[in-house]
Amino acid sequence: MTILLALIGASLAIMILVGFLRRNPAGHDEESVRFATRVYAFWLIASAVWGPYFYVLRIPGLFDISLDRLVLMAILAIMGLGAFTGRLFRHRQMRLELLMALFSLLCLLSMAINGFRPVNPSFPSPWNVFITGYLFPFIAFVFAKNYLTEEADIRFVLQALFYLGVYLAIISFFEFFGLRKYVYPQYINNPEIWLHLDRARGPFLNSAFNGIALIVGLACGIHLASEKEGFGRILHLALLALFFPAVFFTLTRSIYLGFLIVMTLFLFFYRTSFPKWRVLALPLAVVMVFLLTQTPKLASKERREGGVLQVEEVAIRMALLQRSFLIFADYPLSGVGLAQFIPVSVREYRGRVAIPESTQEHTQHNHLLGMLVELGVAGTFLYLAIVVLIFRRLFQAAGRQPPAGMVSANLLLLIGSVLAAQLNNNLFVVPSYCLFVNIVFFAFGGIADGLYDRFAGVAS
Repeated sequence: MTILLALIGASLAIMILVGFLRRNPAGHDEESVRFATRVYAFWLIASAVWGPYFYVLRIPGLFDISLDRLVLMAILAIMGLGAFTGRLFRHRQMRLELLMALFSLLCLLSMAINGFRPVNPSFPSPWNVFITGYLFPFIAFVFAKNYLTEEADIRFVLQALFYLGVYLAIISFFEFFGLRKYVYPQYINNPEIWLHLDRARGPFLNSAFNGIALIVGLACGIHLASEKEGFGRILHLALLALFFPAVFFTLTRSIYLGFLIVMTLFLFFYRTSFPKWRVLALPLAVVMVFLLTQTPKLASKERREGGVLQVEEVAIRMALLQRSFLIFADYPLSGVGLAQFIPVSVREYRGRVAIPESTQEHTQHNHLLGMLVELGVAGTFLYLAIVVLIFRRLFQAAGRQPPAGMVSANLLLLIGSVLAAQLNNNLFVVPSYCLFVNIVFFAFGGIADGLYDRFAGVAS
């Protein structure tokens, strides 16, 4: 255990040195990262670790505001200036922005009909679900498309996500082995927060969202590794190795599957000038040794151990699916209203499907099916059109990039694999409550749309 703690401490110190003393990798010192990009990257990180759970500025009689909202105000100011100077919305292709506007209007109409506030303080707030799940992420998309256009800017954002992942990987060791006094932020250790049992949850207080942040950081780190040389490359690979046990520490099957999706795509499609095993040898050796020691837990039926053979949780999810289909059959076109699944299912469908009493007020645990219930066919069609068009932009940009470098086909693979992992995870959770996973998804979507404009020759 002492050796493990020493390794973690050394990794943290190295991460800080590499992240802050060497802000630009070797050979890229001449490139400048825009101030707007730095603010945007800070917003991505703040949405994870400085949200309302961490710190809230309370102005008596007026409002409460968190740090991520303060940074968002700066983002909006930058975008407002961009609209005035002509930098914003300078593209001819704006189908995605139009679809997002239509979807937002549909959400507002749904809340105007069914209410902007929760019918019960313990239920999700429709307004908060709207701004966290859709409005702020759409803002992240527009910003990324218009401002993350240069290699230096894209590299800076990937570095920020990678170092956040390294930090989460390090504190996951402390969480998993019960060394709670070393965990920061301290609210993660609040004994009153029981969410997701004893899994490594990170500042998200949810193992599934913590796992997505780890997968995103791992994918970014793999892409950044191509620019590392000498000792910096060895160090970078060592930091990448931390992600593999950290993914297991989430004890969440959807994260296991998302991890396999990303690693499979990278293994078969990531382009390198050298055998890929040279990059993957150390991380794969670490994960193989670790999995061998954890085989009994992987085969367990206990949720606390993260076993893949859990059956009780599957039965609950299937019951929620049945209840969802019943509700959808009664409200197919417009749904029951944004964030209204829990109150409607408890009020009108209690007893029609056998669900344990302790889980009666659970969320749907499936983003798309939950959207189908709450926003009906119309809302789900618009949202799926947005997602499909983002992937279409990736395929349209493919083959038009430089053969190597930060902005290449490998970057498109990174974006596609991260989006695929998040969509997979959304089949098991409702991401509308976690700002970070939503803005990262649409940030990568914005980069993809911007690359399409850049490489397909449709920018004005």
